[in-house]
Amino acid sequence: MSGPSLSSEPYFVGIRTTIGLPLPRRRRLPLPTVVELLWAFVGFALTVAGTLIQLSIPDRPPQVVALDVWPPFIAWSFQPQYVFSLQVAAVLLGGCIGGPVAGGLAQVAYLAVGLAGFAVFADGGGPAYLHLPQVGYLLAFAPAASLTGYLAFRCRAGLRWLALSALAGLLVIHLGGLVGLALHLPPGQPLLQAALHFSGLPLAGHLLCVAIAAVGGWCVRKLLVS
Repeated sequence: MSGPSLSSEPYFVGIRTTIGLPLPRRRRLPLPTVVELLWAFVGFALTVAGTLIQLSIPDRPPQVVALDVWPPFIAWSFQPQYVFSLQVAAVLLGGCIGGPVAGGLAQVAYLAVGLAGFAVFADGGGPAYLHLPQVGYLLAFAPAASLTGYLAFRCRAGLRWLALSALAGLLVIHLGGLVGLALHLPPGQPLLQAALHFSGLPLAGHLLCVAIAAVGGWCVRKLLVS
């Protein structure tokens, strides 16, 4: 994987200009381009869909594996004990494919729609979310996607670099969440216990989300670069 490029020249050649990846440029006005608005809409749609998609990790290995017969037989009975959504994966993926402006805009739109009362958050929606202890994680989505997008477009798309970019975005989400917990926890509730519940327990799923965002971003960017 090549390291970050500090050159101001475009580092992709042959990107399709109709529906392509946003190119780095020096902005005279802080306005998004048409391509960035398109990718912001994609990132918003991905985040809404990712919030609804639930994945579960098995809590035990297969009970019976028979490879000496044809077709091979595998008996796997389990009760899913670890369930997580693809919300974080969608947030990070939006940055990986849309860049910092589109990634951030997508999450600003997501938060605006959810706080307006539409049920796009994990537990519904509405302004009451601003008073929940975990609101810091939601509010950190926009800077996390922007940072992921900024880093992801610093060099050519590579799985390792995209994974590191997404990991940096995940760190922003958890830092924002911990700050929110410290500010919104009811008196008497231990911060450490809340941090373990909201950051510690979901961490394995979030790391899988980093991998999903990196692989998804790599695939999309390879498809859009001729």
